Amino acid sequence: MLTSPEVLVPVDFSPCSVNALRVAIGMAAPEGDVTLLHVINQEFIDDAVAASLGTSEEIRNRLREHAEASFSSMLEGIDSGQVNIEKMIVIGLPFVEILKIARDLDLPMIIMGVRGRSTPPEELLFGSTAEKVLRGSRVPVLCVPF
Repeated sequence: MLTSPEVLVPVDFSPCSVNALRVAIGMAAPEGDVTLLHVINQEFIDDAVAASLGTSEEIRNRLREHAEASFSSMLEGIDSGQVNIEKMIVIGLPFVEILKIARDLDLPMIIMGVRGRSTPPEELLFGSTAEKVLRGSRVPVLCVPF
């Protein structure tokens, strides 16, 4: 079986990203490290500010609080064994931040879900985050289906 002691797992809290986490834990076991990364989309924040839903800081704080709560609920049903799980929340364009974190932390592998929470028309016109990560990565990327 394929293994990696350190793995980056970008998550949007979709069922597919939860499956990617399960695969990553299996690959990092028995005593590896998994870094969970959630990227708050800066374009979403800009659109919310433009729609008068609050200030940039207020929206960032709400999204960060939601992400932290989602991390907790996502990890409740997961048995990580001896695998160390670290959580990160950053703001930016998802595929750019995923590639940057993988490079900056010198992680040897990225494991992510194929389908996230993005809308189908967006995927058809611009390509999915997973596809952009695959094209830009310098390390192996394992894409996990549903």
